[in-house]
Amino acid sequence: MLRLVLIAFLASAACALALEPVDVGNRAQLFIDRRFIANGEGIELRMNQAQKLGRIRDESGNYIRAHVSRVYDIDGKTRLYTGSDGLDVYESEDGLQFKHVGSIGSQGRVLATVFLDPHESDTSRRYKLFNIQLSNPSNKDTDGVYASYSADGLTFSEGVRIYPRYTDNPAVVWWDARIGKYVIYTRALAIGSENQRRIARIETDDPLKPWPYTDVPLPHPFNAPENAPVVLQADEHDDPFSDMYYSAATLYPYAQDVYLMFTANFRHFAPNRQPFVRPRVEGQWEDFGLLETQIAVSRDGIEWLRPSREPYYPTGLADEWDRWYAVMAPGVSRHGNYLYQYYVSSGMTHDSTVVRQEYAGVKDLGGIGAVRQRVDGFFSADAGPDGGWLETPPIVFAGSSLRLNIDTGAMGTAFVELRDADGKPIPGFELAQCEEIGGNYLDQAVYWNGSTDVSKLAGSPVRLYIRLVRGKLYSFRFSE
Repeated sequence: MLRLVLIAFLASAACALALEPVDVGNRAQLFIDRRFIANGEGIELRMNQAQKLGRIRDESGNYIRAHVSRVYDIDGKTRLYTGSDGLDVYESEDGLQFKHVGSIGSQGRVLATVFLDPHESDTSRRYKLFNIQLSNPSNKDTDGVYASYSADGLTFSEGVRIYPRYTDNPAVVWWDARIGKYVIYTRALAIGSENQRRIARIETDDPLKPWPYTDVPLPHPFNAPENAPVVLQADEHDDPFSDMYYSAATLYPYAQDVYLMFTANFRHFAPNRQPFVRPRVEGQWEDFGLLETQIAVSRDGIEWLRPSREPYYPTGLADEWDRWYAVMAPGVSRHGNYLYQYYVSSGMTHDSTVVRQEYAGVKDLGGIGAVRQRVDGFFSADAGPDGGWLETPPIVFAGSSLRLNIDTGAMGTAFVELRDADGKPIPGFELAQCEEIGGNYLDQAVYWNGSTDVSKLAGSPVRLYIRLVRGKLYSFRFSE
C-alpha cells in the first residue's frame, strides 16, 4: 500500500512540475527546441541557413585572411580579433568593410582568444586573453592554457598559466549570469578514437585563476575527457570517421536561455579510404579532411541538442574560395534587422591539401566570409500551405503587448488565441477576435478587436495558441 501511495505521490509531483509555468518575463523566446510547443499539429521545427555575403575586406580593399577568434559589438561597431600567433584587431561600421585598428603582439600567444568581460568590476581587467602553449618535447611544468588581461583590448599583461593541460584549440569563455559563473568551452581529446575531438565545459569563479580540472595520469599532454566533462561529441548519427573540431560557443544576447554552438564538424580522411587525396609531400600523410559548420542548441549550456545535421551555411563549390573547409567564429554582431557572423576557410582541406588533383589549379583561395541571419532566425516553427497549430505550455509574462517575429510572406496567415493554464480560451482573446497577421515582421504586435493590451493577464499563467498557414514563427515576446 505504501508503495502505491508513493507512486501516486511521485506521479502527482511530476504532473505539478510539468505544469509549472515558464516565466518568460519580457524577453524574446526562441523556437530552438520544443520548450514552447506543448501540443501541436502540422508544425515542424526547422533550421534556417544563414545567407552568405562573401569575403570581407580591409581599408585597402584586400581580403582579410586569418582565423577569427572572437566577434563583438563594441560602441556600435563590429570588432573582429583575428590571427593565430598574435592577433590583429579590425572594426566595421556595416559588418562588411573593415579597418585595421591595432595588433596584439605574439609573445608566444598561440591560438589566442579575447574575452570582453561584462562582469568584471576592475577596468584594468576588462579584456581577458587566453592562449595555449606546447613545448617540443612536451613539458608538464609549462604546457597548457595561459591568461592575461587588458584595459583596452590591445595591450595585455604577461600571461600566467591557469590550466596545465594542452587544449589544442582556442578556449571560448563567457560570463553566464544565469548561474553566476564563468564558463569555458574547449577541446577534450580522446586520443586513439575516430571521434577524438570533443567539446568540454568548465565552470569557474575567476577565469584568471587556475581552472578546476580532474588530475589523472595520462601518457600525453593533451586535455582529455578524463580532465574535464565533455558536453558534446559526434554520435551514431554522424559519419563514423568524424568529430567536432571547434565549438564556436555563443551565448545569444537577444533572448532568454539561448545557448548556441556553431560546431565545425570534421570528416577526416585516411589513405585506405581516400587514396585519391595527394599530400603536399609525397608519402607524408597528415590530418586531412573536410569541415562544415553545423548548429547545436541548449537552454543551460550543459545539455545540448542538434535539431539539424545540415550545414548552417553551404560549403563553397569546388572552384570557390571557401570549398571544403569552414570554421565559424564565436559571437554575433547586430546591424539593424540582421545578425552578422563570420567564418574562416582556407579553400583547402584541413592541413592544406586538395581533395583531387583536377582541382589543384584554383588560385584564389581562403579568407574570412560573412553570413547574415535575421534576428532570432536560427530556427523556426513552420507550417505548410495546409496549415498547422501549436499551443505553448503555461507561461507567465510581464508587459502589455504580445509581439511576434514571424514570416508568412504575402500568402500565409497567423492567428493567436490566449488560453488559461487549463487550455480554455480567455474571453476577449479568442481566435475569432484576433486580427489576421500576414507578412514578414521582426516585431509585430498581435491585435484582438483593435487592441494589443494584454496587461490584465500579466503575472497569471496563460497559454498561447497559434494557428499558422504557410509561415515561419521565429520567436515571441511581451513588451510594454
